Amino acid sequence: MTVTTSRFGEIDIAQSKIIDFPEGIPGFEECSRFALITAEETDPFLWLQALDMPEIALAVVNPFRLFPDYAPRVPEAALAEIGSPANEDVLLLAVAVIPGDPQAMSANLVSPLIINAAACKGKQVILEGTDYLIRQPIFEPVRALMCGEG
Repeated sequence: MTVTTSRFGEIDIAQSKIIDFPEGIPGFEECSRFALITAEETDPFLWLQALDMPEIALAVVNPFRLFPDYAPRVPEAALAEIGSPANEDVLLLAVAVIPGDPQAMSANLVSPLIINAAACKGKQVILEGTDYLIRQPIFEPVRALMCGEG
């Protein structure tokens, strides 16, 4: 499938790489099909590109790379909704906000995206009873990672 995006131009997405979010993602409920785009120049950030609305690409990050002690308790019911994947098939990502001032970058650690990589099915979950932040500052951990300190 070829998609013309505002961020990446024309890209080819293999049908087997399309991630289905049956409920959409809060704020983007009208989008249910996404592709995960990696770009070396934006590492550690990846992009969750909406295929139903090619002008939408969400910056996401693997929170474990920035916060090795991150230990979310994903409800079993949420995992069941994406096919009860084996641990090695679970991809967990945090939606990032990258404003004009890089020092104000943040990631939502309360509502991670969980993806069953084997079934290409995903969902955003809200973690209950957690001390994680919706707007967790990430400038310092990103800087450390990019400088080879992490």
